[in-house]
Amino acid sequence: TATLSVVFLQPCIKETNQPATSASSESIVASVHFIGEHFGGGIIFYIDSINKHGIIAAEADIEEPAVWAYEDTLTRAKGTAIGYGGKNTSRILRVQGDPVNQAEDYAALECAEFELNGYSDWYLPSKDELNELYKQKNVVGGFRTIAYWSSSEFNLTAAWFQNFSNGSQVKAGKKGSYALRPVRYF
Repeated sequence: TATLSVVFLQPCIKETNQPATSASSESIVASVHFIGEHFGGGIIFYIDSINKHGIIAAEADIEEPAVWAYEDTLTRAKGTAIGYGGKNTSRILRVQGDPVNQAEDYAALECAEFELNGYSDWYLPSKDELNELYKQKNVVGGFRTIAYWSSSEFNLTAAWFQNFSNGSQVKAGKKGSYALRPVRYF
């Protein structure tokens, strides 16, 4: 009696803390991103639950602090959760436009016009995104112990900022100048 053996071959998937540099038909490598990874023009500071998407911070602040708005303006950029920074930034830009009579741009416009390492889709982080960035401030580096604007509006006259010396999140008048750290999704 002859015995027939059937062997099913499946490719092995190797998980690594470093991005895959190449894949061939003989080996498939799954790329797993990690906090602190230099990727997508900056440094990853937040990753979603499936390790496929997250948020990248620029490696340095925009040079000069900026106001959130030049005058009391309701933008309806009220999203505070992770995933709202880009939406908030777009809303702020639609309402406030590009004022040509001002010496400097406001916070959301500064971030939207920011270009670094071939990427131009940066935005002002939401309140919760900024808090995640604060939690990873030592990993990302380059922060000053001052306040940073978020894109989350509180009301007609105030928006949220985060103090990077103690982590407190505070509502402040939109006409105050605070630091900016652009971020982008991946």
